[in-house]
Amino acid sequence: VEMKTFTDPKGMFRIDIPKRFYAIRRSAKGDLPDEQTGKGRRGSSIFTAGDLSKAEIVAVERYPIATLLLENGFDISQEPDLSTFPKIGINPTAVATLINLRRERDRPGQNKTPTKLLSAQYSQDGTALYFQMRTEIEAQKPDLLMETYGVSQLFRITLAKATINSQDGQLMAVFASALETDYDGPDGPALQQTIQSFQATNNPGQ
Repeated sequence: VEMKTFTDPKGMFRIDIPKRFYAIRRSAKGDLPDEQTGKGRRGSSIFTAGDLSKAEIVAVERYPIATLLLENGFDISQEPDLSTFPKIGINPTAVATLINLRRERDRPGQNKTPTKLLSAQYSQDGTALYFQMRTEIEAQKPDLLMETYGVSQLFRITLAKATINSQDGQLMAVFASALETDYDGPDGPALQQTIQSFQATNNPGQ
């Protein structure tokens, strides 16, 4: 799969995405998440890319790591060290679950079937979290599914990477998802490359 590099015009991140993907960088003030709460008209999303014909989506979200902890009942009155994930004091599975729950709250009315966390691990330096999820998609017509895809159930695979190495108190997360039937083909390695390539650059104005 041929790739292209998207460099954020606001200097916040860089990412490789499949060349055929459209790309939208949010810029209108109301569309961008608030610096203090991480909330906006479109949730915490600042960038979206994808291929609608295949239901493949890449999204970048940005919000304060402190907000994520506060929303889930953590006491941060002592100003904990938020420079790496391990220093926050919770394991990778727990952090991945909190990030995904926040994302699902930002998307009311979307698929509500259970999401299974397949894996979660911190990078060696502790500034990044990698995780993978699998979600069953509700099928209105299972018979048609079998006829079209040769399967009776459809699943969406989501790869994710969250980083806190921008040193501005903001967590940045990238999600790349595809139907499992597409992920098991050449699109899977392309989306893995997308996740691996993501870098929070935090160079506003560059």
